[in-house]
Amino acid sequence: MTEISDIRERNPFQSCFPLPLAVPPPVVPDLEKRIPNGTQAAQYFEYALLRRFGFILDVEAAYAYPEQIDVVYSYRRSPYKYSQFVHRTGVAFAQVLDGSQGFLFMTNRLMGPERMGTTTKNKDHRSAAADEIRTKLHQLCSDSKALTSFYEEELAQLGHAPEEPPPLSI
Repeated sequence: MTEISDIRERNPFQSCFPLPLAVPPPVVPDLEKRIPNGTQAAQYFEYALLRRFGFILDVEAAYAYPEQIDVVYSYRRSPYKYSQFVHRTGVAFAQVLDGSQGFLFMTNRLMGPERMGTTTKNKDHRSAAADEIRTKLHQLCSDSKALTSFYEEELAQLGHAPEEPPPLSI
């Protein structure tokens, strides 16, 4: 199990589809105070965008963990450079890159008929579903108006940062 950004090193016939962001995510100084506890502020908008398209977190990037925590997985050797998401249907993966670089998208070829015991018709349906997800995600990522609107919607849902209580005086 390795991250999708390294796929070309293992398979020269397969690669990821880059999905750059037309508008980089906004910088919100008090974002960590506005998001729910346990939510990571770094790449908040990118994660929200993938969740909107039905992706769930698969493997968190190494930088997301504090230095004093050594994360070890029994099924892989090296830490991931980028956080990786899988679509809830299993048909696709996406990795979150830095800044306006956006995402890497890859269709899950492991869901082919020879591995799943299904017919070619089902494989074509899954491939078409992955293509549809990629196309819609690409349309939003490359439309600066729609992307700005998405960022504004997310910020509106978060509300304002809670005010700090005044210092106690006795």
